[in-house]
Amino acid sequence: MKKWIFPMLAWPLMAVTPQHPQPSAPASQVMPGGYQLVESDAAEVQTAKATAQNAMSNLRIEAVLEAYKQVVAGMNYKLICQVSAPDGAATWEFVIWHQLDDSWKLTSARQL
Repeated sequence: MKKWIFPMLAWPLMAVTPQHPQPSAPASQVMPGGYQLVESDAAEVQTAKATAQNAMSNLRIEAVLEAYKQVVAGMNYKLICQVSAPDGAATWEFVIWHQLDDSWKLTSARQL
């Protein structure tokens, strides 16, 4: 009878042996809370573009080169745009906040 006690006591311990750690997620995956790429022709991106254009009357946004969104208290849209300015063409980054009350606000604009 003693022959069976040891294997039966050891079996639960063998069942919970630690697993090898899983490799970390690839760097190309999106970080929770970070910006995610979105199609530049999406309706909300076009609304964000119009908001930026209205706020920056001295610039003309010619094209949205890249568009990203980020979940916040509402949604942030980061647009990388080709613009025409009095001093020539340039690339600008705009961040537009779509607030929870459905209003839109340009929160940052900078030339890249």
